[in-house]
Amino acid sequence: MLSQTMDRNTKQQHWLTKLILITLALILILLLSTQVFAKSVTVKIDHQSVEMGDIISVVIKTDFQTFETPDFSGLKDQFDILGTQRSSQIEIINGNYQSYSRWDLRLTPKQIGDLVIPPLTIGGVMSEPHIIKVTENKMVPGVEKGSSFLESSINLTSPYVQQEVLFTLRFYHLGQFINGNIRPPTFHQAITENIRNQFHYQKNVNGRLYDVYEWTWAFYPQKSGPMVIPPQSFNGRIQYRGQLKAVKDQTQSIELKVLPKPKSYPTNSAWLPAKEVTLKDDLQTSTPVRVGDSITRTLSLKAEGLLASQLPEFQFKDQAGFHVYPDKATNNNQKTEQGMLSQKLQKIAIVPTRAGHVTLPAITVSWWNTQTNQLETQTLAEKTIRVLPAVNKQQNPFDTMTPEPVTEPKPMMSSSDNTGVWQSAAGLFAVLWILSSGLAIHFYRKRKITAIATVDSESDKNSQAWPDNHPALEKLCQGNKNGVKDARMLYPAILAWQQRYPEKENETFKTHLQALKAHLYHQADLPPDTLSALCDDIARLSAQQPKSSKKTGKHLDPLYPNEVDA
Repeated sequence: MLSQTMDRNTKQQHWLTKLILITLALILILLLSTQVFAKSVTVKIDHQSVEMGDIISVVIKTDFQTFETPDFSGLKDQFDILGTQRSSQIEIINGNYQSYSRWDLRLTPKQIGDLVIPPLTIGGVMSEPHIIKVTENKMVPGVEKGSSFLESSINLTSPYVQQEVLFTLRFYHLGQFINGNIRPPTFHQAITENIRNQFHYQKNVNGRLYDVYEWTWAFYPQKSGPMVIPPQSFNGRIQYRGQLKAVKDQTQSIELKVLPKPKSYPTNSAWLPAKEVTLKDDLQTSTPVRVGDSITRTLSLKAEGLLASQLPEFQFKDQAGFHVYPDKATNNNQKTEQGMLSQKLQKIAIVPTRAGHVTLPAITVSWWNTQTNQLETQTLAEKTIRVLPAVNKQQNPFDTMTPEPVTEPKPMMSSSDNTGVWQSAAGLFAVLWILSSGLAIHFYRKRKITAIATVDSESDKNSQAWPDNHPALEKLCQGNKNGVKDARMLYPAILAWQQRYPEKENETFKTHLQALKAHLYHQADLPPDTLSALCDDIARLSAQQPKSSKKTGKHLDPLYPNEVDA
């Protein structure tokens, strides 16, 4: 018996040991796989649009330490490698150890076109490919340049009005740059944005290696016709061949012809001359959507080659079945080598006002493709949303403060039941008391209703003539008078009253209700006393009787038939 127990314990220990080893192995595999996936190799290029002769700086960086040397032979087909430099770095931040490896390369293109820096593999991790656009050298070959010179250029000579034009200014020098200054150019009747400021690189010009400082501006002509960019100048000092030399260089003026907006462009659309335009939206709805819910729709209009201020504002109007409350649009601009990328972002709150299917109309933006010289459009198709009734609408959902039920008075019972005479007398007294009370209440109500029917419904003294089927609205308004202001509770009650009596409204009521809607769904400030004003409006409108009411329904005889209405 003892040996069987020992065998069983031994088997359990072996099984437990295997389980621990398997668990440790899985943890080790998980840690190793996590480290592999965490590794990355990044490649950064100082500029992606170059000319023949330009020198490109490329930085290759790993987020792990390695002694491996990357294979750069794939670069030699399209680039000359002028030099490479390797460095390593170790950082300890808050006790976390991190090491890096880095290679700095200097390349110059061998040919014109779209050249590719292929993926590089380091430590089993591969980088992303990068494309460099190479154009011809605008320098006149064979023309000898001095120790310094200044040049300017534009990317378009015949742009459309308000189209983006890039103006580039470059200062070339040999030797060592000491100091200098340049004034921003003047673009008459144009909006200007600085794109790149004093970007430094090197360029081979006729066999001589120049240091280059480059500035780029984007300007948007606001008037069609001829336009002249005046000459630019640079004043400074360089040290060349051991001597300090003052330099003063100047460019030639540049002329361009600004074209007007094409006649084929729609007259009712904002003029958008761009390289690319995209229109997208995001609709955030609850599930399901009910009357009174707020639906958020976010519109995004992006353009390449325009400022965000040039993008049109979206126009929204209330439609059948819903109200719209647009937020103020936000503008975003991003500067790139190729120009400006812009975005206009706008959020709209959409509030359904009736159950059924609500259709959001299509949105179309026209724009002029400056690459193809053609009219194009971006369209968001119409969207249909199914709207359900408000919660518990069949049970008067806005009656959140249900009045306590009225209990009928119970007849007083005699505490003594010794004799049948007293019991009979008490029962008879109770019956007589109930009959007399019922008759009194009947005549009192008839007198009260008749009196109310003869009072002028427009009188300010009786402005609180509330409809009997909306006690919650009356209680909410009474609470508002007592200082309990609850806009979110009051709004659905008002909406229910408005749906029941659509003919009872005026401009004052509409103005106050619009202010309440803007507060609830657009986060607008609620003017003081708006809730009180709405309650007063509803009370006055409820007291008004339709003109046809005197001809239909039961007519109450006047309380004093011999008197004549004043």
